Amino acid sequence: MAKADTLKQEANKTCADLCNLLATENMKSAKHRPDFLLLIVILLLVSIGLLTIYSASIIWAAQFKKLSADYYFIRQFMWTILGLTAMFGVMNVPFWRWRQLLPLQLPFSILLLLVVFAFPGGEDGSYHRWILLGPVSFQPSELATLTVILYMAHIMTKKQDRLDSFKKSVVPPLVITGLFAGLVIAEPDMDAAALIVVTAMAVMFGAGIPIRHFVKLAVPVIGLAALFIFSSEYRRERIFGYLHLDPFSIESIRGEGWQQANSLYAIASGGWTGRGLGRSIQKFLYLPEPHTDFIFSIFAEEWGTIGAIVLIVLFAILIWRSIRIASLLPDRFGSLVAVGITAMIGFAVIANIGMVIGALPVMGIPLPFISYGGSALLIKLLAMGILLNLSRYTAEEQAR
Repeated sequence: MAKADTLKQEANKTCADLCNLLATENMKSAKHRPDFLLLIVILLLVSIGLLTIYSASIIWAAQFKKLSADYYFIRQFMWTILGLTAMFGVMNVPFWRWRQLLPLQLPFSILLLLVVFAFPGGEDGSYHRWILLGPVSFQPSELATLTVILYMAHIMTKKQDRLDSFKKSVVPPLVITGLFAGLVIAEPDMDAAALIVVTAMAVMFGAGIPIRHFVKLAVPVIGLAALFIFSSEYRRERIFGYLHLDPFSIESIRGEGWQQANSLYAIASGGWTGRGLGRSIQKFLYLPEPHTDFIFSIFAEEWGTIGAIVLIVLFAILIWRSIRIASLLPDRFGSLVAVGITAMIGFAVIANIGMVIGALPVMGIPLPFISYGGSALLIKLLAMGILLNLSRYTAEEQAR
């Protein structure tokens, strides 16, 4: 009986591998034009990001950092050129090549996450998040997130005939995900680690992992998260501060509620149509580093509720087109890569905007394509290049 089950599993695996191979071979000869609507939305978001960074950062750069007023804009513009070049280059690289590069990409990403500990950050050198090479800095956790997406798509495709087995389909990918998340937590960067875990879970869900397996994971994952949060006074204060925070009370606005209160002031003072480009008041050192995590507040203040809605609609279109690509791809690996990239962007957008409006605790997750950050923009545009390449193989366009 056991031998029969083994033979059945081997037959299923062989059939699945053959189907994937045939699908890939058919796709190679059926390439069509990319999703131009997605491309236009990406270019619009990048342009909005550059414009908003220029407006939000000039006071911070000139008055606080004593730098040129356009210092952050110029740096972001250079990263934008590099990122768009990478995006258009990757858009023409067949997506299955990334699966072939995984044996090199996995150890390379882990190596970068270890090298980062040689570069202390902050005034007291207590955290390690960037690799500093002269005037250029790179955040390895951004590349780690994309690497985890590619790895999870690969392993879920490889184990598609064993998804019912918790030991064979869930444990191996979680070991690698846990390794990446653990290294990022050690930096420490809990928010980036959470993004890695959520993205990995999204790929597993998209692959068809049974819900009962996620239920088994819930208790240990929640327990580890609680242990990690309560082991640090800073993280503990962030959570309890969010639960009990009245950002407009006198005690709060002079302390932990400062950012939240000024963020809400910025959004409210923008009204429906905004103060106008460059006319934000909260960027005058009321919001610390307004060009990074709280840049949505400055955008809403200058462009108003209507502008904020337009920006959210652009993100919604990007996520919709990404989901559409994932659903129309005949290749399982490519479809799961699209799911992972969609989750990476979607979770970051929800986390950032939710934080800015006070619906979620303050987190260090930037708004994709909008917040200042060169390596984050580069990796996001690289991911968009992969997504645009995936859009060239969707079944609907092939049929048309």
